Amino acid sequence: MFDFFSIVTPTELLISAFILFISGTIQGYSGFGGGTVSVPILVILFGPVTAVGIITPIYIFGAATILPNALRSVDWKEVLPVMLGGSLSIFVGLSVLINTDPNIMKKVMGLFILLTTLVMIFGGVYKGPRNIFAGFLAGLATGGVTGGTGIPGAPIMVMYYLAARIAPTIQRANILTTGTIFSLFVIIGLAQNDIYNHKTILLILILSPVFMVATRLGQYLFRVAPINWFKRVAYSLLIFAGLVLIAV
Repeated sequence: MFDFFSIVTPTELLISAFILFISGTIQGYSGFGGGTVSVPILVILFGPVTAVGIITPIYIFGAATILPNALRSVDWKEVLPVMLGGSLSIFVGLSVLINTDPNIMKKVMGLFILLTTLVMIFGGVYKGPRNIFAGFLAGLATGGVTGGTGIPGAPIMVMYYLAARIAPTIQRANILTTGTIFSLFVIIGLAQNDIYNHKTILLILILSPVFMVATRLGQYLFRVAPINWFKRVAYSLLIFAGLVLIAV
């Protein structure tokens, strides 16, 4: 008889499900941030590379529930240069992630999360030019960070898109679409390095429905809940996650 808990312990499963529910709600509400919240806890449970291998497909499953509507609003003139830059650098970042000492990567992830969260709290925005070259550079930086830390929709890309003088629905669509494409590249890179095993695949299958339901909840909250209190909760979770990664 198949012994489920010989592969995944009850503690691992419960903690993973809880953090995926929280991060899925954040993802559905804001269009980004789900991976940033969940990756640190999964890193503590399973290590950096496995954590990225788990969250990335789950992120895509969650995005799939809202991606069809988002695609109708995408500004492709903004998105394509970012995608091109990221497609070139994301595999370099993955190489760093896979070949660097896990303890070092934990602290790098924690510092990056803290830094970007503080930038968002204090209203940091991109104020430079908006053209093909600027978009390419934003994508280049985003791809390297996404591959190196496993955080889908890295905050660099988010700050670049949010600085555009366009409707919030278009901004969210640009973020979601680019994050999904980058996540697909991450999966390809990890699969080429034989990251996916029975435990990883089992966790993905179990946790994906949790994330998808939470994403729907986040979409509902986006329509009814004030953004100010939600931001405070999200920022608090990000700071906590970053500090935990640095400490362990």
